[in-house]
Amino acid sequence: MIAAHVPNLFDRSRFGGQATFVESPSEAAACKPRLVIVDLDRCDDPEGFRIPDTTVIGFGPHVDSALHARAMAAGYHEVLPRSVFFRRLPELLAASVESG
Repeated sequence: MIAAHVPNLFDRSRFGGQATFVESPSEAAACKPRLVIVDLDRCDDPEGFRIPDTTVIGFGPHVDSALHARAMAAGYHEVLPRSVFFRRLPELLAASVESG
């Protein structure tokens, strides 16, 4: 199960129905996901999405290094520039399905 905090509808369409979209950290935790994906540019509480024993990947603008550093300091496993994230999205989704 993949929980994704991705408010942008266009971005959501890229997931091909392979994620449950959530609005809050508590909603993500309730899903008991294997993977959490967070659009850091549209998130007020990136630290809250860090769920114990769950892989958390964030993405955001490549120019916002402070945002990326904040997510890494919060315990995210990986933080990617937006363009790299969407290029790797099929691989990330496939890996999550294979591990489950």
